[in-house]
Amino acid sequence: GRTPGNIQAIRPLRDGVIADFEVAEEMIKRFIQKVQVRRSFIAPVIIICVPAGATPVERRAIHQSAQMARAGPPISRPPAAPIGAALPSDQPSGSMVVDIGGGTTEVAVLSLGGLVYSRSVRVGGDKMDDAIVNYLRREENLLIGEASAERIKKEIGTAKAPENGKGMSLDIRGRDLMNGVPKEIEITEAMVAK
Repeated sequence: GRTPGNIQAIRPLRDGVIADFEVAEEMIKRFIQKVQVRRSFIAPVIIICVPAGATPVERRAIHQSAQMARAGPPISRPPAAPIGAALPSDQPSGSMVVDIGGGTTEVAVLSLGGLVYSRSVRVGGDKMDDAIVNYLRREENLLIGEASAERIKKEIGTAKAPENGKGMSLDIRGRDLMNGVPKEIEITEAMVAK
């Protein structure tokens, strides 16, 4: 929403897959360079996660981009999630993991260190951001950018309408579509749940 006209914002990943191989490879290389500048003596360990429902072609594309950027082989997202969340995935009890990414949502059941069941759908945070932008355009005649939609989602996002009516609120700025001038309105949890 705030990108100047002479700059083009590029997103190499769309809907959980690589949309632009060269840019994705360059992005991975830049991340590696940033880490190596800080710790020049230690080679970084890089883990790239792949959606469980990715096709073999998509997996190969991610693997090739990782290799070109000198990163390790990618691993599946659901088994990686319990590591970061400190879940006991090696116990005989089950752990259910729901990982909502930008382009995909992964649901998995893990037990005894392995994957019992997993499902991947191509709906994620990007679609939620689009829904917020479209709702405010349609209902409030307000145009906001992706960054504002992301902020709304993170700070007051909810799928269930609050019991007390409005719930938490957030002041947000955008462009009034009727007058073309900046406008600030209050967004509530109840509005986001719609």
